[in-house]
Amino acid sequence: MSKKKAQSMTVASVLTLAMITGCSSNNDTSSSPSAASTSTAAATKQPTATLKLAVLETYPGVTLDNKTTHYIEEKTNTKLDITVIPSGDLENKLQVMLASGDKPDIIQLSTDTLEMKLTKSNVLLPLNTYFDKAPNLKKFGDGGLWDIMKHNDNNVYTIPIRGSAIDNIPIYRKDWLDKVGLKVPTTLDEYYAVADAFTNKDPDGNGKKDTYALSAYTAGGNVDLSSMDMVFSAFGTLPGNWILQDGKLVPGAVAPGALDALKFLNKMYKEKMIDPEFITDNAARFKDKVIKGTVGAPVYRYFLMDTSNINNYYTPLKQNNPNAEFVEGGILKGPKQNGIGYRMLTQRGWLKTAITKDSKNIDAAIRVLDFLASDEGNMYENYGEKGKDYTLDNNIVKQLIKDEEIKAAGIGQLKLAFNFMYNHTSQRFQELYKFAHTIGYRNPADGLVIDDNSKATELGQFTSQQFTKMILNEGPIDDLFKDFVTEFYKRGGTDYTKAMNDAYLAKTKK
Repeated sequence: MSKKKAQSMTVASVLTLAMITGCSSNNDTSSSPSAASTSTAAATKQPTATLKLAVLETYPGVTLDNKTTHYIEEKTNTKLDITVIPSGDLENKLQVMLASGDKPDIIQLSTDTLEMKLTKSNVLLPLNTYFDKAPNLKKFGDGGLWDIMKHNDNNVYTIPIRGSAIDNIPIYRKDWLDKVGLKVPTTLDEYYAVADAFTNKDPDGNGKKDTYALSAYTAGGNVDLSSMDMVFSAFGTLPGNWILQDGKLVPGAVAPGALDALKFLNKMYKEKMIDPEFITDNAARFKDKVIKGTVGAPVYRYFLMDTSNINNYYTPLKQNNPNAEFVEGGILKGPKQNGIGYRMLTQRGWLKTAITKDSKNIDAAIRVLDFLASDEGNMYENYGEKGKDYTLDNNIVKQLIKDEEIKAAGIGQLKLAFNFMYNHTSQRFQELYKFAHTIGYRNPADGLVIDDNSKATELGQFTSQQFTKMILNEGPIDDLFKDFVTEFYKRGGTDYTKAMNDAYLAKTKK
């Protein structure tokens, strides 16, 4: 096994097991023989194949010459020649490599735009044509995932890195609710009463008026308003998602209900129920305010209720105030309708793996991905070797090695056909995980791929800027919203909406 690193001026983010979450069967399958063992047995009958990989660098500065890589090589009868690329340079470097005469066998990409470009250029292998040889890979898409990944030609070209579909739900400071004598709200009117009490009835008992129901934070120069989604949902929309109306997709930002949601938030802001620093705080500051008791009723991480302290939310909360306690909430009923739920991450994934069509070792590449998609391979990639790296206590994974040792062993380093697992979390977290997925809003446009998706980012930024302006506005916002809708469509919203609807109709007709 050899490892090379693409040169870059970009400092990549460290993506560790403790920082990225995902879905799980919550079963120990580390010793499962089944398809993985069958695949391994078949592999040993073949000559060792050398595969070239160009993949995301997950552990900067950490060698891939480690026991996990060797374990994969042994199980699949391969030698892996791996080039890792920092996240900021992934797609640019990848396109340079593909343009050369020395194409990798297995690649990773992060955007639908590049995926579409590569499929149209006939660079990627249709993976579904090999599912009969790869039972684990085929099973990986159970539950409709492969339908989401299909292109208009009915082929699947990439494998998404699977993770949690929803991390943020309404959460409420239970100790504050108890103090002000209120219950978890189920309607928008009840939420307003909670927000008012959290702002005006000194729920933390410090004698100061320094608490709020809501806040938000800036990301990429724009305000991320997703922490306020319980309000948008109650009015039947979610900015940044698509709403299906009369068989057509409508952008959530301009859908009916968006104006009423903004009026409600504008009223909350005027009544000082929203932290005024939401326009300047970053994500870290927002998290700190939730943990330290400034904000008590946002849509945010249910990790705050996990005693196993995934992603380090619960322990800081308790260290700051041992009596602090959050409780989950559901979908709020609005004045005219039931809410629609909370935004879910795309099932197409934040990172995708593909095999190049011109690979001379397609069978070996399929073998590697099929093994990693198996119960055995996925358990090893998540937790390592049972008995040495982890053990089980009442079916809960207990880590036996430290975080740095996890990295050195390469556990979680090669996320090729990967399903994040939560076997190491508390029973409470696993219950919350299941609950969260029952109140998520499934975007009807999820899985649609169009030639040019660049307008999505531009329109999203424009929406954030204008929505923030309307929440802060001192006067009526009806005319502001009307002007926003007009400008939204002028800035490319018309063509973008048409492209998405064309793609939706093409996919739903099949």
